Amino acid sequence: MRTLRLLAVLLLPFLSGCLEMEQTIAITADGSGTHKVRMTIRETTLAEVERVGAAAGAMSEAARALFDKELVRRDLEAVGMTLAAHATEAKDRKRNVEVTAAFPTFAALQQSPLAGSRAEWTLAAGPKPGTVKLTLYPQGKAAWTEARAKAESMQTEGDPIAEAFFRKKQAELTGLDLVVRFQVPGDVLVYTANMEKTGDREVTARIAADQIKTPQDLVRRLAPRFEVIFDGTDCKLPLQ
Repeated sequence: MRTLRLLAVLLLPFLSGCLEMEQTIAITADGSGTHKVRMTIRETTLAEVERVGAAAGAMSEAARALFDKELVRRDLEAVGMTLAAHATEAKDRKRNVEVTAAFPTFAALQQSPLAGSRAEWTLAAGPKPGTVKLTLYPQGKAAWTEARAKAESMQTEGDPIAEAFFRKKQAELTGLDLVVRFQVPGDVLVYTANMEKTGDREVTARIAADQIKTPQDLVRRLAPRFEVIFDGTDCKLPLQ
């Protein structure tokens, strides 16, 4: 039943239809930068998110709040960030929103409400001198650790209850498309397998409905870790 509860929590934000979200985090050599979010969500999905409320966790919080410009501004200013742009549009029974926020320090990014309340960021020295490691746990490090262990146990032991629950809900994931992009101030050297190099100083991760074919896929992809190691020779970053 623990697996079933975990699957339920992960699926709640995507009830009743599609969700497209793209985040681009650009970090400069001194640790400042921008955090951009673009989201498209069906009206029916947004209504369902509002209905389930806090039970849906960080993604539902972001889905409700992103459309309120003043709320976004206040939340950003509360952590030392500024709102650079905010635009919304309603079209074809969908709602779109684009937000660009600027952060003066990496510490401000670590508190960014645009990443959700569970997100954990780290910026540390890489494995070799002059390298830097940037890591994001969108659902928190503990959730990633638990999800990895659970996926491995499900792979070897199986879980018919979780399997049945997943098959029942799988169709509701149609249209899910989540993108996370890092733009870093040095050449990309190494990155996790769930990302791809999309530029000399850019890596991108994508989580889409067609990638989620088993309960294990769901558990791994919706509580992931995104990590990139890059050349930090010319950077003055606040390493942890």
